[in-house]
Amino acid sequence: MKILIYKKEEDLKPIGGPSGYLFNLNSGLKKIKNTEISFLKGTQKKENKVKQMIKKNSFLRPFVKKIMDKKWNRNIYNFYIKNATADVNIDFNAYDIIHFHSTSDMYDVRENLKKYKNKVVLTSHSPKPLHLELQDNLKENHVRNICKYRGLSKIDTYAFSRADYIIFPCQEAEEPYYHQWDLYKEIHHINKHKYRYLLTGLKEVRAKVSKEDVLEKYNIPKNAFLISYVGRHNEVKGYDVLKQIGKEILNKQQDIYFIIAGKEGPIYRLKHKKWIEIGWTNDPHSLINASDLFILPNKETYFDLIFLEVLSLGVPLLVSDTGGNKYFKKFKDAGIFYFHTVKEAVDEIQKIKNISDLDKYKERNKKIFQEYFIDEVFAKNYIELMHKIGGKNNE
Repeated sequence: MKILIYKKEEDLKPIGGPSGYLFNLNSGLKKIKNTEISFLKGTQKKENKVKQMIKKNSFLRPFVKKIMDKKWNRNIYNFYIKNATADVNIDFNAYDIIHFHSTSDMYDVRENLKKYKNKVVLTSHSPKPLHLELQDNLKENHVRNICKYRGLSKIDTYAFSRADYIIFPCQEAEEPYYHQWDLYKEIHHINKHKYRYLLTGLKEVRAKVSKEDVLEKYNIPKNAFLISYVGRHNEVKGYDVLKQIGKEILNKQQDIYFIIAGKEGPIYRLKHKKWIEIGWTNDPHSLINASDLFILPNKETYFDLIFLEVLSLGVPLLVSDTGGNKYFKKFKDAGIFYFHTVKEAVDEIQKIKNISDLDKYKERNKKIFQEYFIDEVFAKNYIELMHKIGGKNNE
């Protein structure tokens, strides 16, 4: 069987989104020595791809024509550079399956897909449909209206309708689509026979420096209870909620510290001597590994890779009861705790802090990761699903 993943191999990186997902999948595929999977080849610059996309798609041209402020033009341009895949000359019919990891990539080649007779698979990695993500990037109301009325939603509608199979990590990961896209309930109902679920996996991560070195570097007492967060500082990621939790705790608990990684803005730090912001870092895993608890306070979530990274390190998690986070409730006696409100989070932190044998939860988390989410298991499950999809007797 020949399977084309519609993404350039050179774009695979240990980051979020499709590039990170496929980086980890590719790592597992190499370990199991699979030869059925191909990635795109090609050297065309993404900037050229964006120009071609705008020229080719009439519904995009009004953005460039009507939005005269250079800042908004740049936002649109940068968004499509980020999401564009190199345009290459390729015979789709040479493959049994083509797997797209962006609805915009799939929309770009819709003419080619009219002649394609085999299976088209879609995985949408965004925590919300692509057209809504763009609207969030363009903050002015008049720009949002242009986005809405110029038909950007047709990208997502086309992709979900045209795909032969739609893959999500789990059913819970669909939650933000139901919440934020009015059409999704209908789209899912019409296409419910297409849905398949495949747990995301991850290449095991490791700390570069010891816990002791981290504590010493940031002047954190050795006996402190350290809480970590790594991620964007915005409302969707729940950073505002994290600040409320910190404010409630830090004035009451002398031995609790927070260490935070990620570029600040649009929400900025809590001003407190035990709230330590270090900004962007290329070694978040050492910070997480040094902590006693990691908080994932997302208001909406798909299936966050950072969740799996923390599991890999064995650190207990306190997570919002939303989206893909809910899937992990199936694992009993795990070091995974849930909250709905700031008060619940504060209460849970106090309970976790008082657990005498927290190490047993750390070992359980590592075991869960190794059994279900390590990259080799991910790759084996992926190939098994592709065989079912491409076989004569599809399940």
